[in-house]
Amino acid sequence: MFDAIRTNRRIVQIILGLIVVTFAFFGVESYLSSIGNDTSLATVGDSKIGPAEFENALRRQQDQIRAQAGGQIDIAQLNTPAIRQAVLEGLVNQRLLALYAADSHLAVSPEQLREVIGSIDEFKRDGQFSRDLYVQVLRSQGMSEQGFEGQLRRDVAFQQLTSAVGASAIAPTSTARSLLQLQLEERSVALARVSAEELAASVTVSDDEVNAYYEAHKADFKLPARVKVDYLVLDREAFTKQIHVEESAVKAWYDEHQDRYRRAEERRARHILIELPADADEAAVSKAKAQAEALLKEVRDAKGENFAEVAKRASQDPGSADNGGDLGFFTADAMVQPFSEAVFSMAEGTISDVVRSDFGLHIIQVTGIHPEQVRPLDEVRAAIETELREQEAQRAFAHAAETFSNVVYEQPDSLEPAATEFKLEIQHSDWIGRGTAAAAPFDNRRLLDALFRDDAIERKLNTEAIDLGNGRLASARVTAFEPERTEAVGDVREEIVSRLKLEAASREAEKQGEALLAKLRAGETVSLEFAKSQTVTRASTDLDPTVHRALFSLLPENFPAYGGVVGLDHDYVVYRIDSATKPEIGAEDPRLKAVRTQYERVLAERDLAAFLADLRRKYKVEINRAAMQAVAS
Repeated sequence: MFDAIRTNRRIVQIILGLIVVTFAFFGVESYLSSIGNDTSLATVGDSKIGPAEFENALRRQQDQIRAQAGGQIDIAQLNTPAIRQAVLEGLVNQRLLALYAADSHLAVSPEQLREVIGSIDEFKRDGQFSRDLYVQVLRSQGMSEQGFEGQLRRDVAFQQLTSAVGASAIAPTSTARSLLQLQLEERSVALARVSAEELAASVTVSDDEVNAYYEAHKADFKLPARVKVDYLVLDREAFTKQIHVEESAVKAWYDEHQDRYRRAEERRARHILIELPADADEAAVSKAKAQAEALLKEVRDAKGENFAEVAKRASQDPGSADNGGDLGFFTADAMVQPFSEAVFSMAEGTISDVVRSDFGLHIIQVTGIHPEQVRPLDEVRAAIETELREQEAQRAFAHAAETFSNVVYEQPDSLEPAATEFKLEIQHSDWIGRGTAAAAPFDNRRLLDALFRDDAIERKLNTEAIDLGNGRLASARVTAFEPERTEAVGDVREEIVSRLKLEAASREAEKQGEALLAKLRAGETVSLEFAKSQTVTRASTDLDPTVHRALFSLLPENFPAYGGVVGLDHDYVVYRIDSATKPEIGAEDPRLKAVRTQYERVLAERDLAAFLADLRRKYKVEINRAAMQAVAS
């Protein structure tokens, strides 16, 4: 019962920014916000998606991809039409789901909301929900309880909606078994090669061929514009380290914010659950009550000493039965109301009468009480000092950031004034290519773009102060510039010759390999040396993926069976399949359940895609291609 709701924990983490968002391109803007202007990129019903929202979503997605790649990825690769279109489609899908949820009056009850919040690890202290920690975490994220819970209600409603859409996806066992057999199929294969590298030694390339290739592939030899810069970084962390917090300030804060450090009363309880739907008929209610009353008598007759044993045997709560019904310590608002009211009205060690909630009938034993208390100053001193230090640093940094921005703007010919004002060291970069991967702080798209503006390159002016995020500002000044250029044919001749030789050799290897393959299939003997046989499955990763894909695309009826393909290294690979075996899969094989689950997830995603397509027909969707093109430029 209470364990099941923990599956929603991901939703809360999304809002807090603790993990990657569920909907890859969804922002944290209001789901139904409308940006009404002529530059809207898309309209969904009456809701508009504007350039600012789109750019924010695009930047988040680019930052996420760059972070996953360790920053080593060309920014230009993350600003392609395909990625921009995918981001916009994600925002459109968000709007469609939000409109449908609103029109369908999807709602989340207060009890559901409490259970979701109470199950989140980030809001727990010593394994139990802590209201003061809950408030503290929200404040640290700049959120109010009302705003957070409103966002959470919408996200839970979204989850309910998407779960309902995919709930009908059922994978037949026979299909799942066939998929599992294919996945586990083992093939004994041997490989032989016609080497392109060896053939390349005899290939000659003329100057005319080199020149023709160069003219046809000039884009391959373009070098991006690049700059060297001097730069400054103003870091809030430096301000934080300089701030000393007086003990009197800590004490004053503690006295003024007692409510933040007040621990609500917590109680520990065991329970025995007899499941009973809220809409159960009289016969079902009578049967469940009789069962519950019998269990109540059993534990009371033993003065509760056998409660854990009875809970293990008879409780229908999968989340606590194995632990003797133990629910740990919790606050009054962490459980559904009837259950909570009973627990917090009982004395320690007592056993309740039968209590009914939406989950069924409960027999409850209170096993511990932590009364309400205020955490002592010594326990929270470090946290208060950190908060006060960060507050003061934020104020100091905000003032400094404004001054820093003004100085680099008002004295644009040099970074020296700003460096002197803030005691910063002017740093010097190596060459930075336009649209290429760069080390921090030039992995920031806005800063990188600013370096290649006309005023930065032609007039050598400071860039504006760019917010790098995480309390950092930067300004840079170009000291050297090289425009985009195409390498001369003489500089790349050797590379072109190598390419042409390899291409010609690969074609010859393919020609020879296909001739050998034809003879093998005809049963003739050929002078081709196969390597030692190896066993491979569809999950094998030690083969050239082109070869791996080819040998599993062949469906042999007799063995040995032969095939061939040009590999990634340009060799022609002849493969021999000596056998193919599929395992028997029993009905109770745990792997079968896993495959069914995966397949049902695929079916659910297909159903969701179809549902979104229906919503596109219900709510008029218009994409402003001209505005998209303008934003891209």
